[in-house]
Amino acid sequence: MGINHTTLAQAKEHYELHKERFDKLDSRLGDDYYKEANSRYTALRDFASVVRKEMRVHTIPRTDNTMHIYRKGELMVMGYIGYGDFATSVHGDDKYIVCARGIQNMKYCDSGDQHNMRMSVNMDTAVKHVKRSLQSYSIQECAKALVGGVKNSVQHVLHDKKKQCDDAVAAVGLDTSPYGDAKKASQRLMAEIRSMVQAGHTFNDKELDADIRAMFTLTEDRKLFSEVVPMNFVHVNERYGQQVVNCARIKDVTNYLCEIDTVQTFAMDKVPEDVEHKCAALSICEDGHFVEGVGHRVNDHTFYLYV
Repeated sequence: MGINHTTLAQAKEHYELHKERFDKLDSRLGDDYYKEANSRYTALRDFASVVRKEMRVHTIPRTDNTMHIYRKGELMVMGYIGYGDFATSVHGDDKYIVCARGIQNMKYCDSGDQHNMRMSVNMDTAVKHVKRSLQSYSIQECAKALVGGVKNSVQHVLHDKKKQCDDAVAAVGLDTSPYGDAKKASQRLMAEIRSMVQAGHTFNDKELDADIRAMFTLTEDRKLFSEVVPMNFVHVNERYGQQVVNCARIKDVTNYLCEIDTVQTFAMDKVPEDVEHKCAALSICEDGHFVEGVGHRVNDHTFYLYV
Protein backbone atom coordinates (compact mmCIF):
# COMPACT_ATOMS: atom_id res chain seq x y z
CA MET A 1 0.00 0.00 0.00
CA GLY A 2 2.80 2.41 0.92
CA ILE A 3 2.94 5.97 2.15
CA ASN A 4 0.29 8.56 1.28
CA HIS A 5 1.79 11.17 -1.04
CA THR A 6 0.70 14.71 -0.17
CA THR A 7 0.92 17.85 -2.27
CA LEU A 8 1.85 21.11 -0.61
CA ALA A 9 -1.55 22.49 -1.65
CA GLN A 10 -3.29 19.62 0.17
CA ALA A 11 -1.17 20.18 3.28
CA LYS A 12 -2.01 23.90 3.33
CA GLU A 13 -5.70 23.22 2.74
CA HIS A 14 -5.71 20.76 5.66
CA TYR A 15 -4.00 23.32 7.88
CA GLU A 16 -6.52 26.05 7.03
CA LEU A 17 -9.40 23.66 7.67
CA HIS A 18 -8.08 22.85 11.16
CA LYS A 19 -6.32 26.14 11.92
CA GLU A 20 -8.43 26.88 14.99
CA ARG A 21 -7.44 23.56 16.56
CA PHE A 22 -3.76 24.06 15.75
CA ASP A 23 -3.82 27.59 17.19
CA LYS A 24 -5.08 26.18 20.49
CA LEU A 25 -1.93 24.09 20.80
CA ASP A 26 0.05 27.32 21.19
CA SER A 27 -2.50 29.18 23.29
CA ARG A 28 -2.73 26.47 25.95
CA LEU A 29 1.04 26.35 26.61
CA GLY A 30 1.64 27.11 30.30
CA ASP A 31 -1.73 25.67 31.32
CA ASP A 32 -0.98 22.91 33.85
CA TYR A 33 -4.21 21.13 32.91
CA TYR A 34 -2.54 20.19 29.60
CA LYS A 35 0.91 19.68 31.13
CA GLU A 36 1.63 16.27 29.54
CA ALA A 37 0.28 17.24 26.09
CA ASN A 38 2.12 20.59 26.27
CA SER A 39 5.37 18.79 27.02
CA ARG A 40 4.98 16.68 23.86
CA TYR A 41 4.03 19.68 21.76
CA THR A 42 7.02 21.69 23.04
CA ALA A 43 9.32 18.77 22.14
CA LEU A 44 7.81 18.72 18.63
CA ARG A 45 8.29 22.49 18.22
CA ASP A 46 11.92 22.26 19.33
CA PHE A 47 12.49 19.34 16.96
CA ALA A 48 10.88 21.25 14.07
CA SER A 49 12.96 24.34 14.81
CA VAL A 50 16.21 22.38 14.54
CA VAL A 51 15.09 20.64 11.34
CA ARG A 52 14.13 23.95 9.72
CA LYS A 53 17.51 25.46 10.59
CA GLU A 54 19.61 22.43 9.62
CA MET A 55 17.83 21.67 6.32
CA ARG A 56 16.56 25.14 5.32
CA VAL A 57 13.02 23.83 4.98
CA HIS A 58 9.58 24.89 6.18
CA THR A 59 7.01 23.15 8.36
CA ILE A 60 3.24 23.15 8.51
CA PRO A 61 1.12 21.41 11.18
CA ARG A 62 -0.31 18.05 10.12
CA THR A 63 -1.78 16.73 13.38
CA ASP A 64 -1.39 17.61 17.06
CA ASN A 65 1.91 15.69 17.16
CA THR A 66 3.24 15.84 13.58
CA MET A 67 4.35 18.47 11.04
CA HIS A 68 4.80 18.32 7.27
CA ILE A 69 8.24 19.26 5.90
CA TYR A 70 8.47 21.11 2.58
CA ARG A 71 10.49 23.48 0.44
CA LYS A 72 8.90 26.55 -1.13
CA GLY A 73 8.00 26.20 -4.79
CA GLU A 74 7.85 22.40 -4.74
CA LEU A 75 4.76 20.38 -5.63
CA MET A 76 4.97 17.74 -2.89
CA VAL A 77 5.77 17.80 0.80
CA MET A 78 8.91 15.78 1.52
CA GLY A 79 7.40 13.84 4.42
CA TYR A 80 6.66 14.62 8.06
CA ILE A 81 8.22 14.63 11.50
CA GLY A 82 6.60 14.05 14.86
CA TYR A 83 6.97 13.43 18.57
CA GLY A 84 4.92 11.00 20.61
CA ASP A 85 4.07 7.31 20.94
CA PHE A 86 3.72 5.99 17.39
CA ALA A 87 3.93 2.28 18.28
CA THR A 88 0.94 0.25 17.08
CA SER A 89 1.05 -2.98 19.11
CA VAL A 90 2.02 -1.77 22.61
CA HIS A 91 2.30 1.61 24.29
CA GLY A 92 5.89 2.75 24.61
CA ASP A 93 7.98 5.81 25.31
CA ASP A 94 7.49 9.02 23.38
CA LYS A 95 9.94 9.23 20.48
CA TYR A 96 11.02 11.59 17.73
CA ILE A 97 10.01 10.24 14.33
CA VAL A 98 10.46 10.99 10.66
CA CYS A 99 8.14 9.51 8.03
CA ALA A 100 9.36 9.48 4.43
CA ARG A 101 8.93 7.43 1.27
CA GLY A 102 12.60 6.38 1.31
CA ILE A 103 12.31 4.60 4.68
CA GLN A 104 11.35 0.95 5.07
CA ASN A 105 10.85 -0.15 8.67
CA MET A 106 10.39 -3.91 8.36
CA LYS A 107 9.07 -4.17 11.93
CA TYR A 108 5.77 -2.92 10.53
CA CYS A 109 3.66 -3.99 7.54
CA ASP A 110 3.33 -1.59 4.63
CA SER A 111 -0.35 -0.85 5.31
CA GLY A 112 0.51 1.86 7.85
CA ASP A 113 2.76 4.91 8.07
CA GLN A 114 4.99 3.15 10.62
CA HIS A 115 6.45 1.11 7.76
CA ASN A 116 7.97 4.38 6.49
CA MET A 117 9.12 5.69 9.90
CA ARG A 118 12.38 5.90 11.77
CA MET A 119 12.10 6.52 15.51
CA SER A 120 14.52 7.69 18.18
CA VAL A 121 14.36 8.80 21.81
CA ASN A 122 17.26 11.17 21.10
CA MET A 123 16.55 14.37 19.12
CA ASP A 124 20.06 14.68 17.69
CA THR A 125 19.80 11.15 16.29
CA ALA A 126 16.35 11.93 14.93
CA VAL A 127 17.67 15.03 13.15
CA LYS A 128 20.29 12.86 11.45
CA HIS A 129 17.50 10.50 10.34
CA VAL A 130 15.61 13.46 8.90
CA LYS A 131 18.65 14.69 6.93
CA ARG A 132 19.21 11.24 5.45
CA SER A 133 15.58 10.42 4.72
CA LEU A 134 13.76 13.54 3.54
CA GLN A 135 14.31 14.36 -0.12
CA SER A 136 12.50 16.45 -2.68
CA TYR A 137 10.34 14.62 -5.21
CA SER A 138 11.68 14.28 -8.75
CA ILE A 139 9.35 14.99 -11.68
CA GLN A 140 9.14 11.20 -12.27
CA GLU A 141 8.08 10.60 -8.68
CA CYS A 142 5.46 13.36 -8.87
CA ALA A 143 4.03 11.82 -12.05
CA LYS A 144 3.68 8.42 -10.36
CA ALA A 145 2.48 9.75 -7.00
CA LEU A 146 -0.49 11.68 -8.40
CA VAL A 147 -1.53 9.38 -11.25
CA GLY A 148 -4.44 7.73 -9.39
CA GLY A 149 -7.04 10.35 -10.26
CA VAL A 150 -6.39 10.48 -13.99
CA LYS A 151 -5.98 6.70 -14.20
CA ASN A 152 -9.49 6.18 -12.83
CA SER A 153 -10.94 8.72 -15.26
CA VAL A 154 -9.21 7.18 -18.31
CA GLN A 155 -10.23 3.65 -17.32
CA HIS A 156 -13.81 4.86 -16.92
CA VAL A 157 -13.74 6.29 -20.48
CA LEU A 158 -12.35 3.03 -21.89
CA HIS A 159 -14.96 1.01 -20.02
CA ASP A 160 -17.79 3.21 -21.32
CA LYS A 161 -16.53 2.90 -24.91
CA LYS A 162 -16.38 -0.88 -24.63
CA LYS A 163 -19.86 -1.08 -23.12
CA GLN A 164 -21.33 1.10 -25.89
CA CYS A 165 -19.77 -1.20 -28.50
CA ASP A 166 -20.96 -4.36 -26.76
CA ASP A 167 -24.48 -2.95 -26.47
CA ALA A 168 -24.47 -2.05 -30.18
CA VAL A 169 -23.26 -5.54 -31.16
CA ALA A 170 -25.90 -7.15 -28.93
CA ALA A 171 -28.62 -4.94 -30.50
CA VAL A 172 -27.79 -6.48 -33.89
CA GLY A 173 -28.14 -9.96 -32.39
CA LEU A 174 -24.48 -10.98 -32.33
CA ASP A 175 -22.72 -12.64 -29.40
CA THR A 176 -20.56 -10.24 -27.36
CA SER A 177 -18.49 -12.97 -25.68
CA PRO A 178 -14.84 -11.88 -25.57
CA TYR A 179 -13.46 -15.44 -25.76
CA GLY A 180 -13.63 -18.72 -27.65
CA ASP A 181 -15.64 -19.92 -30.62
CA ALA A 182 -18.49 -17.48 -29.98
CA LYS A 183 -16.11 -14.55 -30.46
CA LYS A 184 -14.69 -16.01 -33.67
CA ALA A 185 -18.19 -16.61 -35.06
CA SER A 186 -19.26 -13.04 -34.27
CA GLN A 187 -16.13 -11.60 -35.89
CA ARG A 188 -16.74 -13.62 -39.07
CA LEU A 189 -20.36 -12.46 -39.27
CA MET A 190 -19.37 -8.83 -38.63
CA ALA A 191 -16.77 -9.01 -41.41
CA GLU A 192 -19.39 -10.31 -43.87
CA ILE A 193 -21.98 -7.73 -42.82
CA ARG A 194 -19.38 -4.96 -43.10
CA SER A 195 -18.60 -6.03 -46.68
CA MET A 196 -22.29 -5.92 -47.54
CA VAL A 197 -22.68 -2.42 -46.09
CA GLN A 198 -19.56 -1.18 -47.86
CA ALA A 199 -20.97 -2.59 -51.12
CA GLY A 200 -24.05 -0.41 -50.67
CA HIS A 201 -26.45 -3.08 -49.41
CA THR A 202 -29.50 -1.85 -47.49
CA PHE A 203 -31.31 -4.27 -45.18
CA ASN A 204 -35.08 -4.62 -45.50
CA ASP A 205 -35.54 -4.26 -41.73
CA LYS A 206 -34.95 -0.53 -41.34
CA GLU A 207 -34.41 -0.79 -37.57
CA LEU A 208 -31.84 -3.56 -38.08
CA ASP A 209 -30.16 -1.52 -40.82
CA ALA A 210 -29.84 1.44 -38.44
CA ASP A 211 -28.50 -0.79 -35.64
CA ILE A 212 -25.88 -2.31 -37.94
CA ARG A 213 -24.63 1.09 -39.11
CA ALA A 214 -24.56 2.36 -35.52
CA MET A 215 -22.57 -0.74 -34.53
CA PHE A 216 -19.88 -0.09 -37.15
CA THR A 217 -19.72 3.61 -36.28
CA LEU A 218 -19.13 2.81 -32.60
CA THR A 219 -16.61 0.03 -33.25
CA GLU A 220 -14.64 2.32 -35.59
CA ASP A 221 -14.78 5.07 -32.97
CA ARG A 222 -13.50 2.69 -30.31
CA LYS A 223 -10.42 1.89 -32.39
CA LEU A 224 -9.32 5.47 -31.75
CA PHE A 225 -9.18 4.64 -28.03
CA SER A 226 -6.20 2.34 -27.61
CA GLU A 227 -5.99 0.11 -24.56
CA VAL A 228 -2.53 1.64 -24.08
CA VAL A 229 -2.89 5.31 -23.13
CA PRO A 230 0.32 7.38 -23.03
CA MET A 231 0.06 10.74 -21.27
CA ASN A 232 2.30 13.69 -20.45
CA PHE A 233 2.64 14.79 -16.84
CA VAL A 234 3.27 18.54 -16.94
CA HIS A 235 4.35 20.69 -14.00
CA VAL A 236 5.23 24.39 -14.16
CA ASN A 237 7.64 25.71 -11.55
CA GLU A 238 10.37 28.27 -11.04
CA ARG A 239 14.06 27.54 -11.55
CA TYR A 240 16.77 30.15 -11.00
CA GLY A 241 14.18 32.90 -11.16
CA GLN A 242 12.67 31.71 -14.45
CA GLN A 243 9.51 29.69 -15.01
CA VAL A 244 10.08 26.32 -16.69
CA VAL A 245 7.80 23.49 -17.78
CA ASN A 246 8.77 19.97 -16.71
CA CYS A 247 7.25 17.20 -18.79
CA ALA A 248 7.37 13.44 -18.05
CA ARG A 249 5.97 11.03 -20.65
CA ILE A 250 4.06 8.11 -19.07
CA LYS A 251 4.08 5.03 -21.34
CA ASP A 252 0.61 3.85 -20.27
CA VAL A 253 -1.36 5.73 -17.63
CA THR A 254 -3.63 2.70 -17.07
CA ASN A 255 -0.72 0.38 -16.29
CA TYR A 256 -0.13 -0.51 -12.65
CA LEU A 257 3.61 0.17 -12.91
CA CYS A 258 3.19 3.66 -14.44
CA GLU A 259 6.48 3.53 -16.35
CA ILE A 260 8.12 6.83 -17.33
CA ASP A 261 9.44 7.01 -20.89
CA THR A 262 11.15 10.40 -21.21
CA VAL A 263 11.60 13.57 -19.15
CA GLN A 264 12.06 17.02 -20.69
CA THR A 265 12.28 20.58 -19.40
CA PHE A 266 11.19 23.53 -21.54
CA ALA A 267 11.57 27.27 -21.20
CA MET A 268 8.17 28.97 -21.31
CA ASP A 269 8.71 30.17 -24.90
CA LYS A 270 9.76 26.67 -26.07
CA VAL A 271 6.73 24.68 -24.84
CA PRO A 272 5.21 22.49 -27.61
CA GLU A 273 2.03 24.03 -29.02
CA ASP A 274 -0.12 20.99 -28.26
CA VAL A 275 0.94 21.02 -24.59
CA GLU A 276 0.34 24.76 -24.35
CA HIS A 277 -3.17 24.53 -25.81
CA LYS A 278 -4.24 21.66 -23.58
CA CYS A 279 -2.91 23.36 -20.46
CA ALA A 280 -4.83 26.49 -21.45
CA ALA A 281 -8.03 24.47 -21.88
CA LEU A 282 -7.65 22.87 -18.45
CA SER A 283 -6.66 26.13 -16.76
CA ILE A 284 -10.31 27.24 -16.72
CA CYS A 285 -11.38 24.00 -15.00
CA GLU A 286 -11.43 23.23 -11.29
CA ASP A 287 -8.75 21.11 -9.60
CA GLY A 288 -9.37 17.40 -10.13
CA HIS A 289 -11.42 17.96 -13.31
CA PHE A 290 -11.00 15.56 -16.26
CA VAL A 291 -11.76 16.36 -19.92
CA GLU A 292 -11.85 13.43 -22.33
CA GLY A 293 -9.29 13.87 -25.10
CA VAL A 294 -7.57 16.74 -23.28
CA GLY A 295 -6.45 15.61 -19.84
CA HIS A 296 -6.73 16.04 -16.09
CA ARG A 297 -6.02 19.10 -13.96
CA VAL A 298 -4.23 18.49 -10.65
CA ASN A 299 -3.91 22.18 -9.78
CA ASP A 300 -3.25 25.48 -11.56
CA HIS A 301 0.31 24.48 -12.50
CA THR A 302 0.11 20.67 -12.78
CA PHE A 303 -1.66 18.59 -15.45
CA TYR A 304 -1.87 15.15 -17.08
CA LEU A 305 -2.35 15.56 -20.84
CA TYR A 306 -3.34 13.12 -23.58
CA VAL A 307 -0.51 12.63 -26.06
